[in-house]
Amino acid sequence: MLEPLFVDTGYVLAYINANDQHHDEALQLESYFAGHPLVTTDAVLLETGNALSRGFKAQAIEIIQHFQEAGDVTLIHMNPLLFKDAFDLYQRYRDKEWGMVDCLSFVVMREMKLTTALAFDKHFEQAGFRLLAANHG
Repeated sequence: MLEPLFVDTGYVLAYINANDQHHDEALQLESYFAGHPLVTTDAVLLETGNALSRGFKAQAIEIIQHFQEAGDVTLIHMNPLLFKDAFDLYQRYRDKEWGMVDCLSFVVMREMKLTTALAFDKHFEQAGFRLLAANHG
């Protein structure tokens, strides 16, 4: 089985928005991660829906539905313990500009023993994870 990859909001935004600085790279990466199981959170989907609500709402709806229904995607739902763990991490690293959704992603990745994220956000590297987007495999 191929390594599961965590999908971050930034990757989805770059994939959908042709004006995003990482759009071409996001499209190129699609062929690389084909076949890999994907993991994301409902917080990432909320962030995606918010960011794409102007101008890309139809695409946002389509991709959110895909993540909810696809057999190769594990969608982790927020719960009180995950929120607490994410907030603890958020508080612990006051010197970092990590957002709450990033912290939630890091908690999920650690709990699931994931090492690689489909992301353009250097915060993942700061937290000790590998960016697939930065390395192309």
